[in-house]
Amino acid sequence: MEPSPSHGAGMPGVEAAGGPPGGDTTPPLPQGHDEDTRVEEEGALLGSDTEEEEEEGERRAPRGGSAPPQLLSDRIMLAAKLGLLFLALVIVVHSSKGPLIRKASSPQPFFPQHSLVTDFHSGDVGGLTERLLASDLSLVVYYAPWDRSSQALRWEVEQAAQFHHEQIYFAAINCWHPGSECKSRYKIRKFPAVVLHIRTSSGMETKAFAYGGPHEAGHLIRFLSRCLRPLTHVASHADLPRLQVDHSAVVLGYYDFSSSLVPRGYTSYYLAALRWLQHEPSGAVAWGVVTNPQVAQAFSLSTSQSIHLVLWNTTLSFTNAATSDSEGISNWVAKRLDETASWLHVSGDKSQVLSLDTQEGPSLLLFAPDNPYHTPNDPYTLLREVSLDYFNCNQSSRVSTLARYLRVSRSRGRTFQRKVEKACQTYLTEHLQMLHLAQQQRASEGKGCCHSTEAGGVCVPAPDGSPASEECVNPNLHLMTVLSDSCREMVLQYNPWKDPSVCCHHANTTKAKTKPIPHIPKDKTQPDQAVKTGQVDDHIERLEAVAGEEQCKKLFHGSLLGPVPYIRDQNTAVDITGLGCRTNKTLSFVALDSLQHRDVARRLGIDLSSREPANTAAVIVDVQREAHFILDASLSKHALAAFILNYTNGMLDRTLVSGGKEMTQCDSTSQMCIQELTAENYFKVTQEAGKTVVVLHYNSNCVACSTIGHVFLAVAHSMRHLPDVTFARINVVGNILPWHLHFTTLPTIIVHPALRKSDSRVFDLSHSITPASVISFIMADLSPRQRLTLALHACGEECREGVLHEAALASTALHHNLTTSTRRLQRVLERLVKAAPAADTPSEASAHEQRSFERLRQARVHFMRDIKTQRKKLEHLHHMLTLLSKPLDQEALDGLHVESFNHLLQTLTASSASSPPTPPEEAASPDTARDES
Repeated sequence: MEPSPSHGAGMPGVEAAGGPPGGDTTPPLPQGHDEDTRVEEEGALLGSDTEEEEEEGERRAPRGGSAPPQLLSDRIMLAAKLGLLFLALVIVVHSSKGPLIRKASSPQPFFPQHSLVTDFHSGDVGGLTERLLASDLSLVVYYAPWDRSSQALRWEVEQAAQFHHEQIYFAAINCWHPGSECKSRYKIRKFPAVVLHIRTSSGMETKAFAYGGPHEAGHLIRFLSRCLRPLTHVASHADLPRLQVDHSAVVLGYYDFSSSLVPRGYTSYYLAALRWLQHEPSGAVAWGVVTNPQVAQAFSLSTSQSIHLVLWNTTLSFTNAATSDSEGISNWVAKRLDETASWLHVSGDKSQVLSLDTQEGPSLLLFAPDNPYHTPNDPYTLLREVSLDYFNCNQSSRVSTLARYLRVSRSRGRTFQRKVEKACQTYLTEHLQMLHLAQQQRASEGKGCCHSTEAGGVCVPAPDGSPASEECVNPNLHLMTVLSDSCREMVLQYNPWKDPSVCCHHANTTKAKTKPIPHIPKDKTQPDQAVKTGQVDDHIERLEAVAGEEQCKKLFHGSLLGPVPYIRDQNTAVDITGLGCRTNKTLSFVALDSLQHRDVARRLGIDLSSREPANTAAVIVDVQREAHFILDASLSKHALAAFILNYTNGMLDRTLVSGGKEMTQCDSTSQMCIQELTAENYFKVTQEAGKTVVVLHYNSNCVACSTIGHVFLAVAHSMRHLPDVTFARINVVGNILPWHLHFTTLPTIIVHPALRKSDSRVFDLSHSITPASVISFIMADLSPRQRLTLALHACGEECREGVLHEAALASTALHHNLTTSTRRLQRVLERLVKAAPAADTPSEASAHEQRSFERLRQARVHFMRDIKTQRKKLEHLHHMLTLLSKPLDQEALDGLHVESFNHLLQTLTASSASSPPTPPEEAASPDTARDES
């Protein structure tokens, strides 16, 4: 309801009765004011005018008379109008249906318009189901448009679709929008959710398998590649060792296809292989299919539907294979799987995967890049080889042979990888030459570079100034190698793999008539599938060209993530065969992806960027001993075996991790500074001679440490005038200190004294941590000079006046005591003079006189000592009065005597009425008693 202009003194549009004509008008209310604000303002205006009218009425009314009738009628009309306004507001509020909530905006497309991913942004589950039933294999992303992870995954799925859009259908559906069919049907606990849908043989439903790997394009591509070929055909007995080299375990299933197109149980076996990928996407288990009865007989697969699990040291048979479904088969494999080394899949979120694995015993963690585009992984293969020797307790020839196969495969894999890089580099150079020649041809024809092609091969020219056009015009052929940075930038902006006809579809030059084919060398570890000499099959050549181009494509994208790590084995390795069975420190071998979990390595004190090979390191973690040990040498079989042997023999030193944070530099001009220490500079700071160092050991995740932070700051501020006292702190989570500095309770305050570093003390946590308690704890290790400095700086004007008053009283008492002691000494000396002749003749003197003479001599010594002490006290008080009578500075403190520091506080607290006790000599002498009276 918009407020209308208010005229007169009261309600809108109503002129106040009895008011002067042409009176003041109220300006209109601004837009946006509610009814309550308007009523208050109008009431205030009306109230002010009413008061003026009352005063005018009182002046006009006779004494003792009542209020004018006109004023009373105005008040009644105002009350009536306010009541009507309130009633209108109540009616408006009750007439609205439910709370006033703005409806959600209409869903917008999440993926680009020409994306290879079909976007069901309205949450249409029916339309998605129809498309899923029309495809054998589909990947669906359930997303929320506002979710950051969903927004990041969008482009990763787009890249994966460019690889597999011809074999797999890609779709995405908005499962968050209120009122959508997807939100009402499915309950997504965490966005985004990636699900693989496989159409069943009936074609009426799909099997859904969730993807649990990293949300990156490379890992998605590798996962989908394995889903496209989850089974491997085992044609001969020689295929099994090749599978064992690439995988930790092999599942073999025998199915006779001669009697049926789809043998019984084969579908369950196929789905079990797919189900396994959702739990273990790294491909540690290979699923092989045997179709030849003779080969099956060699593997002891007697009947069809027989399933064996081939492990590193034994082979297990599944007795219920014929009656088990896919879930039963995969569960059986999971329960009996035994690996000497395995990848540890950490989600990146808060989990206990790493903790549970290391709690069982000491573990050897290998940080190696799990590059999804690079099939051979040299560091992980080395870990498997060493672990096989480590657990080969009975000198099994089967295990030794498998370890030898792994060693040979590493050597051949390095050679083959270099040949592939060289071939792909030549292929990419030829491809870029074609692009350059095609651009020259089209430039001479007055045409632009093709950015894409439509149906029928129609060229769509690239816009002028676009990255695609510039790369076609100026290709840096001398820099365009597979592993160069300029080539990476070029392919990221203009992808030659995306459409082979781009920029060279209409090229008519001699060199650009045929598309280059990458001549990838054949891997000797793979079965020879070459055709006979003299026979040429165009279909096989096309397949080889596609396979070679696919391999170059993966090599290029893998180089973007990092270089391929090669391990150099130069020395003969130490023999550790069967070492795992001869010690109680049996290790477990685990690999972590260094590309995904660099933070874990950094927390352990490992800098992966400086390691050799790149992004590769080994560390032994012993949780029970609360220690870990880092391999300092470059990774090789000799270094890794020696590292394991030295740990077993207890010859390794515990690694002290430093947080890597630079120490806070405290200059001389700063009034207060708390240094941030690390494990590297902890002893350099705390063991500095002549410095009292107070260190707070804390944890960044400790709530109690945060609560006492202000206490530590307050204490440091109070002692800022002590240059020889240093305050510091250290985060014990990122810095590992020696055992004697390991505290079970945090926070902990420890004092390292200036002179006696071995006498460091820890604050007793049974006492409350307050500024007073901490200062008292620190002062026990301070020198008298430091204590006096702290006391004087803490003393204000009132404190100084009180101290001066107490010092004056103490000085008066000391003068009185000094006078009394001097008189007593004088009387004692007089008595000694009188008693001296008798003492010179002991024969004539009595024994009583001799004893009296000795007491007088002792009294003389006592009074002389007492007078000397009182004079020193007076001297100290004089220094103190001189110090407090002028502004405090360090030079004045340095000018005091050492004795002044030692006795100042005691002197200040001494009672002014105290007097020295009467010497026992005088109390024992009756003559002395008479003199005192």
